Amino acid sequence: MREIRTIRFVTCVLALIPVLAACGPDGPAAPAVPAADVDGTQRTYGLNLKLSDAGILKADLFGDTAYQRPNTRVTELRGVKLTFYDKEGKNPGKLTSKTGEYDESTQVMIARGNVVLVTRNPKGETRTIRSEELHYDQRGDRVWSERETIVEEAGRVFTSQGFNSDTRFTNVQGRGGKASGVQVNAGAGSF
Repeated sequence: MREIRTIRFVTCVLALIPVLAACGPDGPAAPAVPAADVDGTQRTYGLNLKLSDAGILKADLFGDTAYQRPNTRVTELRGVKLTFYDKEGKNPGKLTSKTGEYDESTQVMIARGNVVLVTRNPKGETRTIRSEELHYDQRGDRVWSERETIVEEAGRVFTSQGFNSDTRFTNVQGRGGKASGVQVNAGAGSF
């Protein structure tokens, strides 16, 4: 009889060891997440990237939420705010959009969904550019869109089926342009 009690006691102690091992000083440990339930996507809230070239700040990129997929250098962004800087560190432009993506290997940023870019022309006047998609190439000093784009400046409105420009908007070219309040191809840039 004594032998049966000893076996039962040892069996109970052995059964409790995994339960006791799972408990730490702060209570039970969280259950492990099976590897199949994890997609490997890194999420960052309040991402802020300083984009520079040879130590000179060219842009400041902010996203409310950023997603970095495994084995890629592309960051997907939500709630995008991008500020462009010129060579003198002045603030020539600010962009907002619903979403975007930044490819670290090419240093190209694509903004999508209700894209609004506000810049100042050489006279200090505000220029507002609206599109559903806008590309920014940091290395190539280039901004462009393949989608309909509306540019408002000094009471004039340009509408084009896409455009290509340097980041200072001193050399702007558009396709299929319409203008109101200005002559097409007059002044800085052609639409």
